[in-house]
Amino acid sequence: MDVKLLIPIPMRSLVIILLVVAACAGPRVSERETPRVRDVPPAAAVAEAVKRFKATDPDASFTFFNGHVDGFATTAKPTIPDYARPLLKVLGLPDTPRTPLKLPAPRFSGAQSKPARDLDIDFDQALPTLPERELGEQGTTKGESDTEDEFSGIQRPTQETRRKSPTDPDRLVEWMRPDEQQIRIEQQVTLPILEAFLSRYLDVFEVDQRQVRATLIPVTYEIGAYFRKAVFEQRYMGEEKLLYGRTLVHFDVNWNVIGISRMITTTAKLTVPPLAEKRIDQSAATRLAADAFIRCRGRQYETLRAEPAVDPVRRLRVWDVELLSPDGECHWRTIIQAATGEILNVTDLVDRAFTDAKINRWYFPGGNLFDPHQIVSTGIYTRNDRRLEHDFFYVMNDHRCEGDPETNCAETSFNSTWCQAAHGTYTGRSFIRATRRSNRDFDQYYPNGASEAFAETHVYYWARSYSQWLKASLDALGVLPGSANNYPRVLIITDACRDGSVHNSTYKVTTEDDKGEGTNVIRLAHRNPSGNSNHNAACEGGGCFDNPSNLQHELTHFFLKRYYDVGSDLDCGSANQLKFTHEGLLGTAVPQAYWHYYYGVGYEPSSTDRLYFSHTDTGRIHTDNASRMTIGNFLCVNNTDDPYRAGRVVGQALWEFYHGRKVSGSSIDHTWYPSTDKDFNILVFWAADLQAASTYKDRYEFANRVMEILDKHSNWSGAGKRDYCEIFEHHELRAFINAEYCE
Repeated sequence: MDVKLLIPIPMRSLVIILLVVAACAGPRVSERETPRVRDVPPAAAVAEAVKRFKATDPDASFTFFNGHVDGFATTAKPTIPDYARPLLKVLGLPDTPRTPLKLPAPRFSGAQSKPARDLDIDFDQALPTLPERELGEQGTTKGESDTEDEFSGIQRPTQETRRKSPTDPDRLVEWMRPDEQQIRIEQQVTLPILEAFLSRYLDVFEVDQRQVRATLIPVTYEIGAYFRKAVFEQRYMGEEKLLYGRTLVHFDVNWNVIGISRMITTTAKLTVPPLAEKRIDQSAATRLAADAFIRCRGRQYETLRAEPAVDPVRRLRVWDVELLSPDGECHWRTIIQAATGEILNVTDLVDRAFTDAKINRWYFPGGNLFDPHQIVSTGIYTRNDRRLEHDFFYVMNDHRCEGDPETNCAETSFNSTWCQAAHGTYTGRSFIRATRRSNRDFDQYYPNGASEAFAETHVYYWARSYSQWLKASLDALGVLPGSANNYPRVLIITDACRDGSVHNSTYKVTTEDDKGEGTNVIRLAHRNPSGNSNHNAACEGGGCFDNPSNLQHELTHFFLKRYYDVGSDLDCGSANQLKFTHEGLLGTAVPQAYWHYYYGVGYEPSSTDRLYFSHTDTGRIHTDNASRMTIGNFLCVNNTDDPYRAGRVVGQALWEFYHGRKVSGSSIDHTWYPSTDKDFNILVFWAADLQAASTYKDRYEFANRVMEILDKHSNWSGAGKRDYCEIFEHHELRAFINAEYCE
């Protein structure tokens, strides 16, 4: 069970709520569905200051932490602000306004249908997905290569070539990159402009120039397609570093401050208890750090930093220690509780990559989840020299067990074993590991192989493809660290001792080289090799393994929780329905969108076998009144044991948005859809992020946040927004959408 602290945003007054409900003319809201009782707003003085700010800039939005302004965002402006102009002149920077670049407008499905293609129809055609970033140093793994499976079929799988250029490849935004001199000059003015802005709104942000100078330490400055970005670290009380205190300040092309990513900390806004006299000193902290990284234990090292810091989340004072071995093979960072010496975290800082791995995996002709076929994919990226390891995940095989022998698994209905001594601890008598191949040739593993390594290769392909498809939206929403080495990763365990696959935010298991320990874990069930294909798993060649959509459902949990901090609680009485967001909302709509991206299955596939769980309410498509799902038919209180169906009420609306379809009765009409999958993913994950930071974390709030984003941050027309509000109304989701968003 996850315990998360989610800070609510300022609440609408009851009068506004009643006006919104009346103006929207939506369906009557059942009291059994949501109490919609608003929490106490921030301090009166802060709330009044924010109100005055919004009177001058109606597009402004705020979040709050501990009763004070935390994050701030607004739209880009067409003019240069008077607080910036004098500072620009000092450095001779241009003071002529420019037109801000915005996200592209949507497309109308009546004029241009949602693009559809089958990426496995031609194995000589290169895939369109974004490539991984080139990383420099290459990681190594100890141990002998594993033997390949004995082939018992008639004909070995065909090998892909992918020599032709991709059609309509995924792209980054095209724009004129600045030269280094421009960046150096502009960087000098970022802090003074920020100070001028904050001084003007002292009652809102509660931080003066002296405190800004003491707290914000400039780190770097970047110019992007849509904004300029200054990166700062923070110091608490002007002395101790704020741990993980990276703070972003965004300026538009005209130097308006349009975003402050987090609270600029002062002691008045954040109190951290002081340390008692007894504490771990710097030397002791360094020794603890040197011993904390098992793979590099005993190596000589250089201390790059060993400094005290304040952890604002844990509300603790800590040591932040970074060590480097002389040969560069080991570079790690350790966070240690200053009062007790407890190791709170260890991070490997070495970047690694290869792009020549070969794997055997399943493809699905026409997107049919029930019809898997083997194919060998080549030129596959991996971060490690001998195992399949990605920027976003590790893959371990529960049947690559070293130490105590495997034991019988009681969870499955068929004969199965598992590495029991490795589970439930980080210091087990056994450990699980990935398959090792010295030349990264993982193409000789098959569904019926005794090694069960095919589960690893198949999973790796589809997890990598899905993660890279999401990467552009992760990047655009600012949740990706600057280096792929620092991406939070999930540990995927194949053939786990379970009768169903599951994602855990915390799960203890002992692994080779400690890879994936202490992080999110996805355990993919060991499927009965004599089973039949279904919407959870595919079966072929003497083996059954999770199909791509089921795997991607679990990965969506990971991205929601680890990158956006969207919890998965379900408390109907408190209007918290984030479990619905995880399971049936994004948990079905996003994997289904990916499946269309890869196989072009369309809005209403010819067979439900071609779209994840579309044969049931878990993933059903809205085509008429009989298939339409509504809040009234799937009340929260009636679906605490089935969050998939309750979440799918909103998932149906998202599927309509994705394809530009508007269903009224038995009529399927055209409407607008996001111009790229990247835009769709930005929209839905951004809305979930806002929903999770609201007092009411219900399905109504998700709908409201979607419309807020379209109203504040897009080029969508009024007609497009009205259509989306009507689609939400068809599913009884409009009642609490702000009326102005629908105009």
